[in-house]
Formats: sequence, structure tokens, C-alpha cells
Amino acid sequence: MRDENHETYASNEAAGRPAGSRPPATADRSSRRAHGPVVPIGDAFGNAVRRAWRRGGAPGAAHEVIERDDGLLTVHDSGRYFTGPAEWNAVERLAVEEARGRVLDVGCGPGRHAVHMRARHLPVLGVEPSAGAAAVARERGVEVLEARLDELQPDLGGFDTVLLGGQNLGLLGNREQAPQLLALLADLTTADGVLLGVGIDPERLKSPEHARYADANRAAGRLPGQQRFRVRDGAVATDWFDYLLASPTELEQLAVGTGWTLAEVTEDGPHYLARLERRGRPDPRPTRGGAPAPARPES
Repeated sequence: MRDENHETYASNEAAGRPAGSRPPATADRSSRRAHGPVVPIGDAFGNAVRRAWRRGGAPGAAHEVIERDDGLLTVHDSGRYFTGPAEWNAVERLAVEEARGRVLDVGCGPGRHAVHMRARHLPVLGVEPSAGAAAVARERGVEVLEARLDELQPDLGGFDTVLLGGQNLGLLGNREQAPQLLALLADLTTADGVLLGVGIDPERLKSPEHARYADANRAAGRLPGQQRFRVRDGAVATDWFDYLLASPTELEQLAVGTGWTLAEVTEDGPHYLARLERRGRPDPRPTRGGAPAPARPES
């Protein structure tokens, strides 16, 4: 569900495809925040998605609530995860159109983008930490690895395209995690691989709620667009997770030394598609003169 004026913080799309969390091994785990009640931990995102799927993905069939750690709530219609390209914004459509070769769809949810890339005969592997959403994607014919982004292993490598659709650039998390995760994704791609990431530019969001939160982030030494969210469905919630709204300039800076270079940005209001291309990384071993060694060719 889109926030029509893009002012409700992060809009209903900017929270995007939330990272969610792997369901716990036991059902009695709970999470307490200083500002809120004890809430049982579970697969809130997957629960809402499965409910929407059982009801045909129709609008209004199920909803999820995104709770920010300052108490701000936004409500998403879970039916949006079953929409087709005609109902996506321009940069979402462009990202899927530009995908090529073997595709790693990170945060694939119930397969909104993967289904349409498969229809173009692209081999796609989805990555999704929510058991419920992963199960729905498999029912729709998508191969899915149930894992978080930071759990991916090098033996998955050989992808031509990494897709972070649905505002999933936010899955980079924060200033500290983002370079590590970008480097991990670079190691999983071919020498001429590309990363297609959809995000929200926080500088384009002007609501008072956003401004206060951004100011608090700056005061704490964080990037202004860093968020802390959890997904709610009824009385169940995911664990809290960091979600990063980075401007294109911030993304370019975070990518330095990770194996990626920001090559192109396409904007659609506050939404944008970032195209990152593989580049050699400097060898950490110093030369005899103490200067860094030349960049190593990508393998």
C-alpha cells in the first residue's frame, strides 16, 4: 500500500519488504522494549502474507503493522505482495526488467518479483528469512533459501544480478553493516555482475516525524535514515531489526571498497533504483613502499 503523499514516515512502501526475522525455536520467547509491552516473538510478516495468499492476494485480505522504535505505526496491505508490474512504481518495474542471467532475489518475500523474472526464463534463487513468506513463494514455483542476508555462504556464488527490490536496500541495516553486506554480495556475483537496489531517499521525506527521528540519529552518530523496526501481526511481532534509508550519495560512500561502484541512479519521486557494478577491490596487503597494492581482478 503506497503512502500517497510520501510524508508518513518511510511511506508504506519505504518500510518495503521488511527484513523480518527467523521464527524462534520455542513459542514462548518474548521481546520487551522500554517504551512498550511484552510481545510474543514469531513470524508476523509470514503470518500476514500467508493469510493474504489463502484469500487470493486480494486487497484488504490481510494487513501487517510496521512499528518503529519511537512508537510510530504504519499499516500495509499484504495484498501488495501479490501485485503485478502494472501496479508497481516505475523503478520497481525497471529493476525487474534490467535483471539478467542468474538472479539472487534478496528479501524475496512471497515471490512478487521472482515470479515475473521466472516468466522471463531467468533462473532465480530467492532469499527470505520468514518461513511463512518462503513457503508461499515455493508454492508459487520459486526456489527459496530460508536465510537472512548475513547468513549467505560463498558457495552460492556465480550470480549475474543481485536484486534488492521492494525498497530492500533497507536490508543493509546501518552504517556499520552495510559495507560488510555489500562486500558479501559482491563475492557472490560474477566479474561483470550488477546489483539492482530499490530504495527511498530520506532527504525527500519531510514529515515532522521523520525530521525528529533523523535529528536523533544524527545526535547519536547514526546515518539520519537509519530506522529500527519490527513487524506486528495481531499479538505477534518479529524481532527488532535495523533498516537503512540511504540517499544515493550515502549509498555511494558505503559502497567504497566493497567491490561495487554506483554506476547509475534512476529516480521516481523519493524512490530510486541504484545500479551498482562490480569493480576490483584494493588488495589489503601493502606493497614494499607501504602503499596499497593494485586492485585485484575480479574472479
